[in-house]
Amino acid sequence: MARLDWLALFQQPIDVLALGAFIVVFPLYHGVYPWLVRLAPGRAARTRFDRLRKSWIEGIVERQDLILAAQQTRNLTMVNTVLASSTLILMGFTANALLGMPGAASALTEGGASVALAEKMVLLIAVFGVAFAYCMTALRHLGHFVLVVGAKAELLSEDGVSAADYLSGLLNRASSRYTLAVRCLYSASSIFLWLFDARFSLLLTLFWGFKFVVLQDFRRSRPRQS
Repeated sequence: MARLDWLALFQQPIDVLALGAFIVVFPLYHGVYPWLVRLAPGRAARTRFDRLRKSWIEGIVERQDLILAAQQTRNLTMVNTVLASSTLILMGFTANALLGMPGAASALTEGGASVALAEKMVLLIAVFGVAFAYCMTALRHLGHFVLVVGAKAELLSEDGVSAADYLSGLLNRASSRYTLAVRCLYSASSIFLWLFDARFSLLLTLFWGFKFVVLQDFRRSRPRQS
């Protein structure tokens, strides 16, 4: 059975740098991100947002404001649904472009002249697939939240956690999966530029890495005013 020659991706040294930066900024960084949050919780934006969501849930549980919870969750569900639909459309569009390109059959089976381009498009389809999976997981957690938000607090606390902790945990996991889905689309933009020029892909990947680490995920500690 014929296989893709993945070494064909590396036409020039810049291609190695582009893929290496992509792996570091996206799968590697986001794989160790939960550990980084535990290492520096005071500087992680996720820690603050998790606390805010828990505070919101505590107010809902106390007031039994189920209408507000349903409305807010509906908005989150709509956003995740639109994103999931978009990833499916992008996946299908990319697959159609791949199969319709000249020499696609030979590129995918016999290592034709366009094998490098074909492999980059396969990577792009895979990224869209991962984004879709994260969206569906987020929708699953949101669905569970809607089903149990009106349950009795003592039933939700049977496992030794408070009702607010249980419900906020569902929303926090949904938010985390949504964030990962969005960042998969960010990573897709780097692969898309790689179709044309590895230098542009490398620069965009480094930009995303700077944005995630310095501007978005972590903030510098500010000295307290006396």
